[in-house]
Amino acid sequence: MKTLWLLLTLLLTVCLGVFCRNQEEKLIKHLFEERGYNKEVRPAKSKNEPVDVYLALTLSNLISLKETDETLTSNVWMEHGWYDHRLTWNKSLFDDISILRLPADMVWQPQIVLENNNDGQFQVAYYCNVLLYPNGYVYWLPPAIFRSTCLINVNFFPFDWQNCSLKFRSLAYSAKEITMHLKLEKEMNGENNTRDYPVEWIIIDPAGFTENGEWEIIHMPARKNIDKTVPLDSCTYQDITFYLIIKRKPLFYIINIIIPCILISFLASLVYYLPADSGEKMTMSVSVLLAQAVFLLLVSQRLPATSFAVPLIIKYIIFMMVLVTIVVVSAVIVLNLHFRTPSTHTMNKWIKKFFLDKLPQFLHMSKPAASDTHLQNGALQRRSSSVGYIVKAEEYFTVKSRSDLMFEKQSERHGLISRITPRYNCSLGCGDKVTDQLYAELKPAIDNTNVIVKHMREKNDYSEEKDNWNRVARTVDRLGLFLMTPTMILWTMWIFLLGTYNHPPPLPFQGDPFDYKEAHRRFI
Repeated sequence: MKTLWLLLTLLLTVCLGVFCRNQEEKLIKHLFEERGYNKEVRPAKSKNEPVDVYLALTLSNLISLKETDETLTSNVWMEHGWYDHRLTWNKSLFDDISILRLPADMVWQPQIVLENNNDGQFQVAYYCNVLLYPNGYVYWLPPAIFRSTCLINVNFFPFDWQNCSLKFRSLAYSAKEITMHLKLEKEMNGENNTRDYPVEWIIIDPAGFTENGEWEIIHMPARKNIDKTVPLDSCTYQDITFYLIIKRKPLFYIINIIIPCILISFLASLVYYLPADSGEKMTMSVSVLLAQAVFLLLVSQRLPATSFAVPLIIKYIIFMMVLVTIVVVSAVIVLNLHFRTPSTHTMNKWIKKFFLDKLPQFLHMSKPAASDTHLQNGALQRRSSSVGYIVKAEEYFTVKSRSDLMFEKQSERHGLISRITPRYNCSLGCGDKVTDQLYAELKPAIDNTNVIVKHMREKNDYSEEKDNWNRVARTVDRLGLFLMTPTMILWTMWIFLLGTYNHPPPLPFQGDPFDYKEAHRRFI
């Protein structure tokens, strides 16, 4: 008895499963075999009636925007919907089946592709199943990773914003055969009333959306475009375009490129602080120039090779390289002035007047302390205290003999009393003989003294002339510092203020007051 009940239960289960499976198979056979469904034929009731196709786009991830290739890579879900009157059925005849899932290649498709693709992949990546409803509505939601072209505007890089688009149209059917629309949604208006509105934006599900680390989405409108300059039987007459207006997040470039570039550029102004004798002026200025060339290479590798515009950061680096080049040239001039000598160059009067008097006063440079040696009638003034010593020496020398002068101090050390030297009185008529003897004794000493004085005077003049050239070099250094530093500061502020105030437009389309956002949807 128990075995009989077990067999009956198993048979009933198998029959129910076969019955349910047979209902779907029966429905599929009814739709595709009995009605003679042909997927190559448009689902239109008449020849001149176009098929309405509804599109929507759900953005899952904005993967990247490669500036060099001008390619936007995005992960999306492409939503299709249309009515096929050949695929309707009565639910009551097929066990209340309200939805039927079939492979996409079994039904007619509008062949809508991404026109502005950048890799030759026009269609979706995966052909998932389509959903059929009893009223003939066909719903298809395939995923895709699109690589679309995006014209890059590099004017304000890295403070830029871009307007990228994904343009969809059917390359197999003209506007006479299908009519493309934005997806329609319903909203309850009261208890039993509903009203429709088009989805005029890219759909983003916060639970499934991954935010990009470099780009921020500002606007994401969707619009149907019609080109009335072409006939209806052209495939380019209509399209559905989804726009992505995105703004770059510049923090990465500020930390890794802009701040190091500014710091290295301002190091060039410190070249004017280096003494010329250090021998490091040229080394430092050329090192800064090479570092800027490296930054220029790094930035150019991130940008497309376009001649339509020059990026903001490139303008800054190029201008700074010009300034550093001027610094290098000025360093060469300063070194040339610093190492000039009177034996190679003669300083003109206007150079002395301009670079040693007027310009240092204008630049608030301190003058060197005045020398204690004064010139009198073109010669050094003799100190008054030395005159008495010379007179006494002359008297002492004319009275004492050379042996007395030689051994006088030695006899004093041995305790001997030195002789008192009487004052020589030349009033007894010593005459020309004594004078000639005195002149003969003093002339070699005086001549040697004059040679020494002349040599010291020439040496002082040489040193003074060399110091003047050094002062001219320091004045040129100070002038370069006062000119270059404010120029660098003003140019840096001007360039990056331009970038800071470069914002996307408040509305997606110029002249259109609608913002194409879900909060302000427009009802039909």
